[in-house]
Amino acid sequence: MVKKIMPNQVGYIDSMPKTAYLTGSADSFSIVKINGGRTVFTGIPDFPVSDIASGDSVSKIDFSGLTECGEFYIRAGMKRSCPFTISKAPYKKLKNSLLKGLYFNRCSPLDSRFAGEYAHGSCHNKLIPLFENPSIKLDVTGGWHDSGGYGKYTVCTCITLGHLLYAYKLFPESFAESVDIPESGNGLPDILNECRIGLEWLMKMQSRDGGVYHKIAPMTATPIVMPENDDTQRYIFPKSHQASTCFCAVTSLASRIYEPFDKEFSQKLHEASINAWIWLMNNPDYQPFVNPPTTVISAAGDFFDNNNDDDMFWAVCELYQTTGDEVFHDRVKELCGKTNITGFLNRDNGGFGVLSYVFGERAKDEFTEQTMLFRFRTRADSLCSLARWSGYGTAKDEEDYIRGSNMYSMTDSMLLIASYKIFGYETYLNTAYEQLGYVLGKNAMGMCFVTGFGTESVKRPHHRPSEADDVEEPVPGLLVCGPNKRSQDKFTKWNIPSEASPAKCYYDIVYSFSTNEATIYCNSAAVFTAAYFDTI
Repeated sequence: MVKKIMPNQVGYIDSMPKTAYLTGSADSFSIVKINGGRTVFTGIPDFPVSDIASGDSVSKIDFSGLTECGEFYIRAGMKRSCPFTISKAPYKKLKNSLLKGLYFNRCSPLDSRFAGEYAHGSCHNKLIPLFENPSIKLDVTGGWHDSGGYGKYTVCTCITLGHLLYAYKLFPESFAESVDIPESGNGLPDILNECRIGLEWLMKMQSRDGGVYHKIAPMTATPIVMPENDDTQRYIFPKSHQASTCFCAVTSLASRIYEPFDKEFSQKLHEASINAWIWLMNNPDYQPFVNPPTTVISAAGDFFDNNNDDDMFWAVCELYQTTGDEVFHDRVKELCGKTNITGFLNRDNGGFGVLSYVFGERAKDEFTEQTMLFRFRTRADSLCSLARWSGYGTAKDEEDYIRGSNMYSMTDSMLLIASYKIFGYETYLNTAYEQLGYVLGKNAMGMCFVTGFGTESVKRPHHRPSEADDVEEPVPGLLVCGPNKRSQDKFTKWNIPSEASPAKCYYDIVYSFSTNEATIYCNSAAVFTAAYFDTI
């Protein structure tokens, strides 16, 4: 008996492989066109396999031979799936909505002309005191609310910008259309309009000596209220090596991308990057950022990172591309072999450096480049192997379902896409495609993890505006963090059994911040992935 059928609820590209999954057993399946009820494809599910991460017995349904466009559902036994589409560009709306999710998280008033029923008033517009010296207050307005709460974190903003700027750099053709934000139509692609919101805020976080403050956050938990009603006292937390290094990297990258559009802004970004580098050279002894002991960690965020080599690798790769200075090239060669260079995450972001170097135009050292390519290929092969052994085609094992697991799926897709562009192996492309399908419904929960998309999708994300407004549906285009076996909030500790399978440790409720939080860097990684598949 078939228990559940899990397709990609958003849809499939007509020319790409098309798979779905079912639990239980079935002798056959049919693909039925919704308009008219015509059966357009029949087949036999693969033999069931045991998926360790979910505890499910899973059969794959393969209907890659169907290339007809339209809206369909899968029928197997007495069950029918959620509807889905097959088309030449099924991810255009998704890509644009994920990008506009950043607009909805702006720390500024949202005009109803662009935000519709999700509009809200001016917020967090007061001067903010320094944590170390509250008598000094600074203007750090703007930017994006980081996640479900209203904190603003420098490193997270840099990572978000890294995802978005490289999406634009590597496939700019995917960002030609308007996403309906206030800046649309000003001659700048909307992805760069949105990135400028983050960049201008970042430059407010740089002190006169070039160092960069780590974050803006409260000392106590923020209530579930609309942003304009949040009067929680916030502080600017001290400068950190991690924030300054990531800032140095992303402003250097951005200075090159904005140069054809706005030379003055490009120059400001370059100067800010160099000033951050000078601060780093004047403060060479790395000190990890540690939250003060009086801070409520859940309120102020905890982004502990005891190794700055990956951040520094990214920074010197970008500075080398921007300046051509061999001093930076020497540091690239030095750091390449001593740090992880395959990540696109807050604590592990060396992969951006590889994108900068490999796809950059500056002269390359052959050994260094080959080292980078070998490391990317090794990681890509490992991800493909994980996907082959997973019943759901997911590039994870049972230990990988941790906080932000959906973000990891999207950053893994970024590496696979980059590896496909470098090496041309179809396996990398198809595995990346499967990871996108995973967050859109091809998973053990049968859940589309992006708000506003699919039939069975997230309704109550840990996202304060979505919960506090008077609108029944959540803000659209938000990717939530996903299954997390570690039960890092009170709700999941009480409501998800300790013996639950890792891939099913998820709850669609606002109180589960460790599984259902929406973050800007989840969205930005998904923008990269969806944008690529919108170009092929």
